[in-house]
Amino acid sequence: MIRKTSSAAVSLLLLLSVLLAACSNNGGNDDNTTNQATGNAAKGNNAKENDANGGSAGTDDAAKPADLTYPEKFPDVPKAVDYDASYAYDDMSKHYNVDIMLNGFVNQPATQDKIKDFYEKTFNMTLTFTHLVRDDLVNKTNVRFASGSAPDVVAFGSSDDRSVAQALFKQKQLLDATEMLPYMPQMMTYVTQEYKNWATDNGSMVGIPRLPTFPDVWGNFIRQDWLKKLGMEMPKTPDELFAYAKAVTTQDPDGNGKADTYFMGAAGGGQGWGMLGGLMDMFGHRSWNVKDGKINNPMLDGTTKNYLTFLKKLNDEKLLAPDWYTIQWEPFKAYTMQNKIGMVNYPGWNLLQEQFSASKGDAATIENWAPVPPMSATGEEGKLGPGGAPGGIYIFSKKLADDPGKLKRIAHFLDAVQYPNKYYWVGNQGGGPEIWPDYTKVVKDEAAGTYYYDSDMVKLQNDMKPELKGMMDWQSVAYTLIWEKHKYSPEVPYNEPGDKYQDVVRAYPRQTNYDMLLNLPGATVNKLSDFTKKNEIAFVLGNRDLADWDKYVEEWKKAGGQELIDAAAEQLKAEKP
Repeated sequence: MIRKTSSAAVSLLLLLSVLLAACSNNGGNDDNTTNQATGNAAKGNNAKENDANGGSAGTDDAAKPADLTYPEKFPDVPKAVDYDASYAYDDMSKHYNVDIMLNGFVNQPATQDKIKDFYEKTFNMTLTFTHLVRDDLVNKTNVRFASGSAPDVVAFGSSDDRSVAQALFKQKQLLDATEMLPYMPQMMTYVTQEYKNWATDNGSMVGIPRLPTFPDVWGNFIRQDWLKKLGMEMPKTPDELFAYAKAVTTQDPDGNGKADTYFMGAAGGGQGWGMLGGLMDMFGHRSWNVKDGKINNPMLDGTTKNYLTFLKKLNDEKLLAPDWYTIQWEPFKAYTMQNKIGMVNYPGWNLLQEQFSASKGDAATIENWAPVPPMSATGEEGKLGPGGAPGGIYIFSKKLADDPGKLKRIAHFLDAVQYPNKYYWVGNQGGGPEIWPDYTKVVKDEAAGTYYYDSDMVKLQNDMKPELKGMMDWQSVAYTLIWEKHKYSPEVPYNEPGDKYQDVVRAYPRQTNYDMLLNLPGATVNKLSDFTKKNEIAFVLGNRDLADWDKYVEEWKKAGGQELIDAAAEQLKAEKP
């Protein structure tokens, strides 16, 4: 993602969705937590001696405390750790080759990757950097671990990918994350007890839970100027939304006399529902839940069927963009920013910022979009999907246990790029001040203790060559907007309404997040995910008849659904349906 503004604070230019999480405030223990974590890691300063004696991270008692302490909540305002003291354990004279894979936003190589060059020089590493769309990342991760060529680190960008980590850990492919955490004092301030429990399977921590990029700010946004032109009100039900979708496609809301406007698109690159996934909330809870004392799943109560029926109707009526399923996120923006799409699922600030940039600074276009309050098909109060989940999970190859120096270098690197540590801004949004000193700087709000960008990003955007766009994927390592602040000024008119819209979406009622309480078998979750992805698109495209739904549910149960029902019921102490 790349900042697009001039002389002002900027955060993230959205290139992909990923996932939701909530931030809770620490009532005042952040200093104690930070100091304790820093002290624990700093005890391992005798790294050279330990390595020379053949010690490992797991047996370095001076560096690894017997008991890790997990805070109850995130700090109100995080503070950077004492950098030099915190990472004195790392012998920087030694060079390491580090292989990292992640879910990117652009997913294309940069011919001159200045961020990679900076990291390699600063941390004395040679980096292999692989960035892929989410499903390709999952598939390639599994293949590489199975083939014995495992990467050192995989940074998954979705909380749903915990199941991949669980499955790999059961195959004895992964390092227990408690071997890595003692060397990551900044990260330790964010791994709360709830996060730690989420990442723990049968007593082992299968990975390190990540901070979310977008903390519960994804919502449906509608072209309110088109609503007015079409003489329609904000939709509250699926029927009202369908009427708007049809009007957008048939009544020429952009006034150009052509049939070239559409309701929505998935923009998931053929790998899932993407933006359209937010429409499921109209029909019920999108994940595991408890209803009337019994375990429930959207496959069981009609939620998924009704959702797919709605998508099929949109597709049958040709109300979606022509390449709505196969097109990737970034190319889909051409539809949206050229005023051809009537609704998107987006974080509000990013949508307004992108609209302003695409219009070449026309502030009036900011008024085009408005958040859609949660809709409902049942007449009950509408709710958005569950919030509060981590933003993914870091996993580490077990082979790092045999190379404690490399383990520590990776811990040092990953911790140094966590908010607001020394190198946090280097890789964010296409490169911070260290990469683009003539364009951008980071300013601290001394009163609030937070930071914002004060940047000439219009010039940077114009000067950044297309072959450098892949650099933006480095922000997938650690970027978060939990504590992001924006500077309000006439030069950036989208900042104030964008922040307001994100607050509005965060305040919408949400379904209970039962997934944070569950620890379902990862291999089965992965298998079932592949099964549903293959079949759901077949229903929507008409390649499979929805009249066969009951038969499909039985197939789903045999493919692993029943195993998950049993496990979820036991863990949530609920009756089986």
